[in-house]
Amino acid sequence: MISNSSPLIHLTRLGKMGYLMKAYPSLTIPDAVRSETIEKGKNGGYSDALILERLETEGWLETVTLSSVQSTRTARDLGKEIGKGEAEAIALALEKKERLLMDDQKGRQVADLYGIETTTTLGIMFELLMDGVLTKEDYRRNVKNYSSQGWITAEIVQEFLEQGERVNYE
Repeated sequence: MISNSSPLIHLTRLGKMGYLMKAYPSLTIPDAVRSETIEKGKNGGYSDALILERLETEGWLETVTLSSVQSTRTARDLGKEIGKGEAEAIALALEKKERLLMDDQKGRQVADLYGIETTTTLGIMFELLMDGVLTKEDYRRNVKNYSSQGWITAEIVQEFLEQGERVNYE
């Protein structure tokens, strides 16, 4: 799976990267996302940047440079409409034909135009609930905690809370 910056930051701050590591054997980010999360984060004194750097050193988080002329061109063109990290993440997901973890709505809409499957931070938390990695209590607490940190509407938060309540374990 490919990731953009905001899900990495939010999941790290929520203390859920360990769960993500159990669910996915690796996570790939483009250079611009590394710059936004690790380099700028370290310069800003954010502890999540150090955690992400450690995950990179350990090999679970992999930084990849766009390898084709087409991917570089796509990222450059998209960068005129969306952020550089989002643009490179979309180009990388397209290049590698992988799922994309991205919270930015405009970025997800652009990815959809390219036929890229996307999910969000809340989507990942819901998957963790469905897989039994998170309990309903943990899920509810994390959705509420995320909503207090993120730029997300109350309607979306309520929708995810209601979906979580409908999950039945057999």
